[in-house]
Amino acid sequence: YCLAIIGCGNMGEALLKGIIDSKVLDRSSIVIYDRDKIRLKFIQATYSVKISGSLAEAAEAKNILLAIKPQNLQDFVEEIKSCSVEGKSIISILAGISTRYFEQKLGEIAVIRVMPNTPALVKKGVFIVSRGRYAGPHDLAFARQITAGLGETVVIDEKYQNLATALSGSGPAYFFQFCKYLIDAAAERGMDKKTAKKLVISTMEGSALLVKESSKDLEQLIAM
Repeated sequence: YCLAIIGCGNMGEALLKGIIDSKVLDRSSIVIYDRDKIRLKFIQATYSVKISGSLAEAAEAKNILLAIKPQNLQDFVEEIKSCSVEGKSIISILAGISTRYFEQKLGEIAVIRVMPNTPALVKKGVFIVSRGRYAGPHDLAFARQITAGLGETVVIDEKYQNLATALSGSGPAYFFQFCKYLIDAAAERGMDKKTAKKLVISTMEGSALLVKESSKDLEQLIAM
């Protein structure tokens, strides 16, 4: 297999769907694995991809997309140690886990660190990408290729990954919270929530587009 997706939660599924929709890889070249067998069977039935009965079997793929929960990372590392990782690459979307961590645990393996955000679920995501010590241009290109169908990719030095995580990884939650405050405030003053939500969302969408396309800086837009 060309790609194994380890972990099929919301983001793992979104990446799988993006890869299939954009025809980056054929379904037959993808294998998936998840500890949750019910979830695994759902993904198989929905996307017609091969499922693996074990992590070790899935890890035989040339590229491993790691989309597990951070608390399961230690188990993954311990199990993968017994497999040959020579010539493989790991693409990790685990927040806060450095490429150096995998290199120290698994040796000279190509690691690409990716920080996605939840707008990827509607193909408007931002993927912050950094490469580890042993990752080459082709590893970086592959990572960019499989995320391309879900939004924009920005390549940065890994020392800025935690900062980027605060901006684009956690950033959507701040916008959601801001929207919630506005909607709730309007509802408390008698406006029905459906109307308030429509006003707030349309305002946010239009404002984002204006920031993106306007030649004016943010101070000028605020003054307007």
